[in-house]
This record gives sequence, C-alpha cells and structure tokens, in this order.
Amino acid sequence: MIIKQNKGNLPFVERDISWLYFNHRILEEAKRKDVPLLERFNFLGIYSNNLDEYFRVRVAAQQQEALYKKAISKKGRERARSTLREIYKIVEKYACEFEEAYNLLVKDLAKEGIFLINEQDLTLDQQKEVLSFYIDKLSGSTNPLFFKRMKFSSEEMDEALYLAVDLQKISSSNRIEKEEIALIKVPTDKFGRFLRLKDKEGKLFFMYLDDVIRFCMPYIFIGADFNSFKAYSFKFTKNAEMDLDKDIRFGLMQKISRGLKSREHGELLRLVFDRTMPKSIESELTRFAEIDQYDAKISGGRYHNSKDLMSLPLFNRPDLENKPQLPLQGCNLNFSKSIIDEILKKDRGLHFPYRSFDCFLRLLREAAIRPDVNEIKVTLYRLAKGSHVVEALKAAAANGKKVTAVVELLARFDEPANLIWSREMEAAGIRVVFGPEALKVHSKLVYISCKKGAIACIGTGNMHEGTAKLYTDYMMMSARKEIVQEVGKVLDFIERPFVSPRFSHLLVSPQNMHNKLIALIDKEMKNAKAGKTAFIKIKINHITDERIIAKLYAAGRAGVEIKLLVRGNCSLVPQVDGVSPNIVQYGIIDRYLEHSRILIFGNGGNTKYYIGSADWMERNLDRRIEVMAPVYDKDIQNELMTIVDLGLSDISQSHYVNYNEGKPRRENHPKPWLRSQEELYNYYLRLAQNEEE
Repeated sequence: MIIKQNKGNLPFVERDISWLYFNHRILEEAKRKDVPLLERFNFLGIYSNNLDEYFRVRVAAQQQEALYKKAISKKGRERARSTLREIYKIVEKYACEFEEAYNLLVKDLAKEGIFLINEQDLTLDQQKEVLSFYIDKLSGSTNPLFFKRMKFSSEEMDEALYLAVDLQKISSSNRIEKEEIALIKVPTDKFGRFLRLKDKEGKLFFMYLDDVIRFCMPYIFIGADFNSFKAYSFKFTKNAEMDLDKDIRFGLMQKISRGLKSREHGELLRLVFDRTMPKSIESELTRFAEIDQYDAKISGGRYHNSKDLMSLPLFNRPDLENKPQLPLQGCNLNFSKSIIDEILKKDRGLHFPYRSFDCFLRLLREAAIRPDVNEIKVTLYRLAKGSHVVEALKAAAANGKKVTAVVELLARFDEPANLIWSREMEAAGIRVVFGPEALKVHSKLVYISCKKGAIACIGTGNMHEGTAKLYTDYMMMSARKEIVQEVGKVLDFIERPFVSPRFSHLLVSPQNMHNKLIALIDKEMKNAKAGKTAFIKIKINHITDERIIAKLYAAGRAGVEIKLLVRGNCSLVPQVDGVSPNIVQYGIIDRYLEHSRILIFGNGGNTKYYIGSADWMERNLDRRIEVMAPVYDKDIQNELMTIVDLGLSDISQSHYVNYNEGKPRRENHPKPWLRSQEELYNYYLRLAQNEEE
C-alpha cells in the first residue's frame, strides 16, 4: 500500500492510487467461494468496467499534467509522472489476479454443467450451428480492414473490441508466400458478447462472439487468397475529456454537442492486448496508436472488454445468483392517502433500494394532477432510459403547472442523453435551466409549491429509477419551512448565480459547506476536551480534501471518536500512532453499490444529522453546487443511525481502508459475520410488517 505525505507532512494516499484499492475490493469479491457463482462473474465485469472509465478520466488527467508544461510546474509534472508509473505497476499486478480469478470461475462454471467453449472445442453439430449463425446474422457485420491500407487515424478507432488477424498464405512446402494484418471489429453492440448454443444432454454451452468470428475466418476472407488465420484480441482506451468551445457565440447546448464530437476523436492512452500476439503486430498497433512512455500497454489473456461479464447469457440457474430482494412499499405512505398531505404532517424518508422508488414517483404524479400545486422545480443529473420522472414532469406541464428542470449537461458519459432529455422537456413546455458553466450542479433537489404549503426533497443520489434498484441512496421529504425555503434559495441561486444567498440550516457548496464542516469538526474537538460526548460517524463515497483530512486527524488526536464508512477514493490513513489513533475506516462491497452520504456529529449529546449529495473532495466542496440538509425528525434520525451503525458493524462485506493492508475484516473475525445490507433489508421488512398491522 502506497502511503505518502501531503503538504502538511501528514499521511496521505493519493486519490488516483486510492481508487485502485477500491476497485481491488471489488475484485476480491469475485474470488469469494461464498458468493453465488454468477455474481462473482458480475463483480469481474464491474471491476473491468470501472477500470475502463478510470483510464478514460483519471489516467487521462494524470497524463495531461505529466505533459502540459504551460500550466503545470515542473514539480507537478514529475508528481504526475511518478503517479502514472505507480498506477501502471498496480494495474499490471491486479491484471494477473483478475486473470487467475477468471480462469477459476470458468472451471467452477463447468462443475455446474455450464461450459464456456472456444472455436476449437466445437462438435460437428455445434460447428453447423455457429456457421448458420454467421451466415444468417453475423456476416454483414464482420468487415475486415487491411492494416496497411486503412485510410483513417487511430483517433477514429472507437473503444470496442477488435481482433488483429495475422493472415498468411502458406504453400504446400510450408513456406509463407504472403502475409498481411487485418482488423475486425467485434460487433457486440448488435449481437452481444456471447452466443448461447443448444443444450446437450443436460449441459449448457456458450462462447464468446470473438471465437465465433475466429471459427468463421475462412468464410470471412474468401477471395483474399489466404489459408492461415490467427486472431488476437485487443482494445484501445481513449481520453474521455471534452474540449468545450469558449466562443461566446455558442450556447451551452451547442458547446456540449461540439465537445462530444471532440471526445469521439480523443487521443488513445491505453492498449490492452493478448500476450500471445506476435511482437510484430503489437509493435504495429503501438505505432498506429502513438502509444508513448506515459501511456499504458497491458498484456493479458485471450479475452478483453471483460465488462461484458456483467451480461452473461441467461442460464435459468437462480441457485447461482443472489436471492431477489424486492423493494418494499410502506414508510406509512400507502396508496389510500395523499402523499403530499402525509409529508405536510411529518418528514418522510426513503432508503433505496430497500424502499421502492415508486414512492417518489407517486409524489411527482400527485403533484402533476393536484389542483393546489402550482409549481415544481427539480435538479436532474442522470436520468433513466424512458424516465418516469420526466414523464411525470411533462404531465405536470401539460396540466398547467409551472415546471422548471435544472439539467446538468456535464454529467460525465450522460451528456448525450441529457441533451436529448433537455430538448424533449423544452418541447413539452418545461422550462429547462442549465446552471452556471463554472459550477456543476450535483445537488439532488425537488421543490413543490402548493397552497397548503411547499415541500422539498433532498436526496443523496440521482432521480433515476434504474440506479435506485442498484445503489443505496436516501431521500428526505419535508415540509419544514426552514428547509423548504432554503432549498428554494439554492434553486434561485442556480438560475441567478450572481446573487449570494445565506443559509442557516443547509450546508451548500460553494457558499458555506467547506467552512461549516470544519466548524462541526471543531465543535467535536471542543466537546472532547470538555469531557462531553464527542464523536463523528460518516458514511460517504470519497474523502480526499486535504483540509478536511487534516482536521479529522486533529480531531482524532483531541479524543474525538471517528468512524468512517468510505466506498471509493480515500486519502485519509487511520490508525497511525500520533496522527490518527482514534480513527477507524471501512469500505463495504456488496450486491448494492453504497452511495448514500450521511453525516452524524455527537454535538455534546444533542446529535446532529445531515444527508445530501456532497463527498469530501475539493471539487464537491468548492467547485460544485451541492447540498447537505439537516435532519430534524427523530424517526429519520434513528433510521440514519441504524444505517450507519450496521455498516460499521459489517464483518461479512467490509474491508479495512488504508490500513491492515486493506484486508477484508472477516479474516480477523470468526463466524457468524454480520452483513449490513441483509440486516437492513430485514429491518425494513419488519417496519413494513408493523405498518400493515
């Protein structure tokens, strides 16, 4: 584990190194024998998908710093170059672990009667089946490009999987008469990554689409005068940054549209390839992609683009998957009562995916038809395909409500979808606002004005019915005037960023959140020195802000008990003598992605609670519009404490973060192991049963 020192000579794990440790925790889950077999494949797919995005975004940023001389100091460039070397070394090490885990999983799959076969394993009947699939469906999508004759640059290569085919014409005397290299794009976008073959004698068979193409090489190259075909998979990774036009003649939507085109031609920064590929082909690809000393070349096994392991064929083997946990209705919000009236009486909380996202959709649908509702405002960061949230907002606009949607066009990789949604909502009569260009709108807010009183929703995650089934997020719905009025101020600020509102209850970035968090930690230090109750419990995605970390170190030394649940990037190092002896830090990897942000401060016995959208990173605290809302309702406070305490008690799924070598906690504890996500589901199941009685 690489631990360095920050500017204040305190232990500090660099953000981009800490992310690799997080992703490794996902890889560790794929190795567990007590995790259902198909879920272990899913973890391998998640690991691979995460790594692709990491290279496109974070490694790309490090490379820019390593090369950019004008804005970065020499020391900064050297730091970036050193980080890149460390990244590539760690990635190479983890790649070996990944391959080993994958090979074991394939063997375990065979023990269950499910066989992943390649083109050399096919029986005569299977050969006929594969050839029939090629002739009927695949043939029109396998168009070879001869490498030395290609008329385009490497920037035009997309991030799909390719096969580099070593073509040879070998004479009867075994002499190579001619040789050439061809590239074939594997058309997974049309056919998926896997072909499910017919079952035989109770056994299930499937194969990679790559191997289907390998088998069909003689048919693909008919007329090209070759008789030897050897194919090696590879993929490139591109820089995902967009060049936004600064020309004031263009509006933000136009700039994003132009920027997306620039991303399509982004520079290549990683080559992943089959280690058995001939050196001559590897060299040609390296030259073609202009891979240099700051780029990554990673050799591996026969198959790449392993994110496709998240979409294995359906085998009808529920025993090899997690048992389903259906989202629960309830929360005292049954269908016989007005959800708005219930919120006007008392604050309500929804914890997804344990609680159904439909409760929130019901709120929007009711607001769309309720006569006394006159206005709806909402911030939208990411939206589901066929979003029910947007449909409810469109219905509200059609019913004469004043609807405003703040859409963040720079939500990474969702920019194209958000552009389309923006145009669709505008066409439906919704007022679409994009917010200030310099401040990404990451807060998750809803404001509904009605004659009986306004209500507000503050969430930790996107209003996205897809991720609400996969991410743990919390939403508070409140009619408290002090909360609702300040949510309204935030939305006004987004539309008019030249005003400078003040907030007494909400923590809002970039206005006051950073300083108020420091003040909350200072208060715990003061209480600890005075012998009062002093503790900090945090559930969050990322902690990398140096100012916050230094203050947490100081608080721990002052006697404040600090317990942290951190999912992703984390630069803080706990359990260091003289620096952080009073701090423990865990990360949970389980069936749901831990995504909620919950802050709890002891406050001398009058405990303070906050939920919201902000992680403790410099960008979130200083360069985004984020909101953390105080929680005043006692029932919701108790629920939040339960969520955090169960997470801190999780032995089954949690790992030490940045200490004890990042090992799983279960290695140091005998069974039974508490599993927080399972316990939380049972907790909500009991609550739902009590609500029905």
